Amino acid sequence: DEYQIPEREPHFEQIPTALHPLVRTALEGTFPSGIYSHQAKGIDLLLDNQDICLATPTASGKSLVFMSYSADLLLRTPEAKVLALYPAKALIQDQLKKWKTFLTPLNLPVGYIDGAVRSPERAAILRKSKVVLMTPDVAHAWIMSNLSNQDVASFLSAVSLLILDEAHVYDGVFGTNMAFFLR
Repeated sequence: DEYQIPEREPHFEQIPTALHPLVRTALEGTFPSGIYSHQAKGIDLLLDNQDICLATPTASGKSLVFMSYSADLLLRTPEAKVLALYPAKALIQDQLKKWKTFLTPLNLPVGYIDGAVRSPERAAILRKSKVVLMTPDVAHAWIMSNLSNQDVASFLSAVSLLILDEAHVYDGVFGTNMAFFLR
């Protein structure tokens, strides 16, 4: 049996006014009619210091929620850092372009560390970047084994937001390892 869920008209809302003015202005320039209601609600919850899980279809604008909040956080708290975990190197490369497009005009540098980034280069990426995209494997194997490194320790103490993208893939042994790692 097949069941097709009929499409629905999108519901738009105004961009949350509590966002940093630079972030709000950037969003208003790109989305003059507003953003999807789930995006506005997600941003509002994050601005209210709530943890959220966005479970909407592919290409529904989940990334805009955490990128907008990240920019807001980083502009308001200059010492803050953001760690975004992506389960695959290819996904990092795809998302890196989106992050840079969104954050570069705000003068917020983005870096990434995956298995292809040489170990001697990683500390500098942590130092220079406000947002670091990383695979869970590298975070687990490299960060945990380098906690005594000053750059790693400084980065971790400054992480104010952790993003787990594609959370639905954290299942089975991979999910168990992630749960232990995050604890």
